[in-house]
Amino acid sequence: MNSLSNPSSASEPLFYRKVKRILISEIASGVLTPGVKFPNEKALALRFGVSIGTLRRAVEELVAENILVRYQGRGTFVRNLDQERFLFQFFKLADRSGKFEYPSVTLVSFECAAATNEEAKALGLSGDAKVFRIENVLSLNGQATVHDRITIDAQLFDGLTREQLEMRSGTIYELYQRDFGITVAGANERLRAENADSRSADLLGLEAGTSVMRIERVAYTVENLPCEWRISMVDTRQVEYVSRSSRE
Repeated sequence: MNSLSNPSSASEPLFYRKVKRILISEIASGVLTPGVKFPNEKALALRFGVSIGTLRRAVEELVAENILVRYQGRGTFVRNLDQERFLFQFFKLADRSGKFEYPSVTLVSFECAAATNEEAKALGLSGDAKVFRIENVLSLNGQATVHDRITIDAQLFDGLTREQLEMRSGTIYELYQRDFGITVAGANERLRAENADSRSADLLGLEAGTSVMRIERVAYTVENLPCEWRISMVDTRQVEYVSRSSRE
């Protein structure tokens, strides 16, 4: 049992950060599982030996970071990485009217190989590490719109198969969470205009050299460790990138 001595008001920020780290560790390890109701706040405060205010500050940050979710009249839960959260937090392409749609996904290729220097740097891996490379095409309204190149640590996702990717019923982040205990909590993205290479152009039905939007994303676990590096080439003729700070 984790417990902390009762903090003074001066040391409360230190204690709330410790509480938050413990809760993150328990979510990452599966002690607190996705979809299950979060423990009672009073019980948690008693367990950690902190004030309700300290406990709630840690919980509020986890809610703000989309790791926990509150439902009125039901309580607080560890978030599932379902389609709703994926669309809100990670998929930022909307049509010209502003409508978001969950894309249909076609797996193009899947392989395990030695990490390149660029892949190792993005994922914080050693030079001799192995990675899985996943190539997808995402379609919106029946039109191929996004060419994804995804790289993940083969050790972290040990045992991943092509069949798992092809047969998954939800998002790839749900697969990470359900089958490997890896919860994606956030991501850093960089955008720029770029000319489509021959591979992306072919998969998206474009002429080689057509201007597309390039989105580079590094996704992080609840423990703030990089777990996925993704390059997305986006045909923007029918969609635009929309970042939302809150649900509309």
